[in-house]
Amino acid sequence: MDKVIFCDLDDTLLRPETKEILNEDVQAIQYWIAKKNSFVLCTARHHTFLNNITQKLKQYDFDCIGWNGAEIYMDHKVVCLYPFSNIQFLDIYKGMYKYKDYAKVTNIDNVYIYGKLSSYTANMFKKDPNKVIHQTINEYILTDYKPIIHINYIFPNQQLHKEFYEDYQKNILDHEKLYQCKVTSDYSYDITQKQATKEQGINQYLKLNNIPKNNTIAIGDSLNDIGMFEFCHTSFCMTHGYEEAKQKATYVVDNIKEAIDILESRIEE
Repeated sequence: MDKVIFCDLDDTLLRPETKEILNEDVQAIQYWIAKKNSFVLCTARHHTFLNNITQKLKQYDFDCIGWNGAEIYMDHKVVCLYPFSNIQFLDIYKGMYKYKDYAKVTNIDNVYIYGKLSSYTANMFKKDPNKVIHQTINEYILTDYKPIIHINYIFPNQQLHKEFYEDYQKNILDHEKLYQCKVTSDYSYDITQKQATKEQGINQYLKLNNIPKNNTIAIGDSLNDIGMFEFCHTSFCMTHGYEEAKQKATYVVDNIKEAIDILESRIEE
C-alpha cells in the first residue's frame, strides 16, 4: 500500500442537489486503486455510494471509518466499535427530550430509529438505502434494544439549531468528558462517544495497518471534516464546502478527479 485517501464520500462525490455521481470521479478512484493506493470511506458503510451506487464500483468493498470514528469496518468486517452504553444514550436522549422529533439514532447494526416517524428529519433520509426500524425511539427503548452508536439531530431552521446547543451544554452532565457533539452543518449535530472522532478513527486505522501518517490524504467538505483535514498530511476540500473547512484544507478542488490529479503530479515530481 502506498498512499491512502480518507474520503467523506457522501458529501464529496454526490452533488448536494442532484445526487449524481461523476464518471470522471469513478474513473479517478479506479485509477488510484489500480496504482496500489487505497481509498477509505470516512462515512457510514451503508451510505449511498458503497458497493451499489454504480455497477463500475460494485466490485469494491471499501474499508470504512463510520459514524465519526465510532465504527471501523475493514477487510469485510467490523473491527472496532464504540457504542453508547444504554445509560449514556438515555442520558442524552432524555436530557434533550424536547428535541426528540428531530432525532435520528443508529444502532450497532447500522439501522435507523427516528424520534418521530413522519418528521422533517425522517423525510430527509427517505431515499437512503439504510434499514429503518418502524418504531419511534420512545418505543425502541422499551424493548431489549441493541446499543446506539450515533445520535443525529437535524433541524429545519438555524434558530432551533442554536437553541439545541445551548440546552445541550446546560442539560447534559459531563458532556465534554464523555461525548463528542459535533456541528455538521448550520442545521445539524452529530453526537458520539468521546473517543469517536474521524481523526481518532483514522489514527486507529493507521495503527491497524502499519501505515505512516505521511501517507494520508483527507477529502471532504463539511465542518465535521476539519478534524481529519488537520490530522492528515494533505487535505482537499470541495469548492461547494463550508468556508471554515476550505480554510483548513491544503487544496480546494471541484471534484475527486482534480484531487487525484494533484496527488499524482506531486508523486511524479
